[in-house]
This record gives sequence, structure tokens and C-alpha cells, in this order.
Amino acid sequence: MAKYKPSTGKTPSNWGYRGSRHVRGYGAAWVKLRDWVMEHDQYLCQPCKRAGRVTPATEVDHIKPKSLGGEDDADNLEAICTDCHKAKTQREAAEAQGKTIKQRIRYDVKGNVIWPD
Repeated sequence: MAKYKPSTGKTPSNWGYRGSRHVRGYGAAWVKLRDWVMEHDQYLCQPCKRAGRVTPATEVDHIKPKSLGGEDDADNLEAICTDCHKAKTQREAAEAQGKTIKQRIRYDVKGNVIWPD
């Protein structure tokens, strides 16, 4: 039986419970593939690298989202930093809803614009 969430009166089946990472397809094989991608991309964020910035990667992302038919294939994965991943995820969610989002502008310590790309 599903656990009850007292604060809302909802159970995992109706409050967005997505299952464990293993249930969602991110088990041991994913960890090995993720490690390979990070090493292949030299632990650098690939979107930042394309924009001329050097930023350490913290995550591996699907270039074509799984929700749009992307697969867990090395050719569809890239190392990415948290900021780029958040922005990409937000952009994809907005596009899925037929919306556009206003991107915020970030500056480096010298005052140079570094975001958006």
C-alpha cells in the first residue's frame, strides 16, 4: 500500500512520485555510462565549452531528451554543469508547454556577460 503524505493527504501515486533511480532506468549500467561520458568530455561542461567558457561539469545530460525519443547512448549524452542543466531543463519544459522563457543575464567577476549563450 502506498504511503500517506499527511501534509497534503496525497499518496505517491498522485503527488508526483517518480520511483527510484533504478526503476527509472538509472541503475549500475547508467552509472558506468555516466562515468564514461564525464571522462570522454574531460569533466567539462560542453555547452559552456561551445560558448568559449571553461566550467567543470557536475552532471550528464541527454542532448535529445528521453521524453522526445532520446536514448541512453553515448552519442546522445554530454557532460554539463548545474547552471546549464537547469537552464536547459527549464527551456525544454517551457517548450513542451508551448511557452518561451526570459533568460537571465549572468556576469563574470570582470563584468563580462556570460549568460545567456
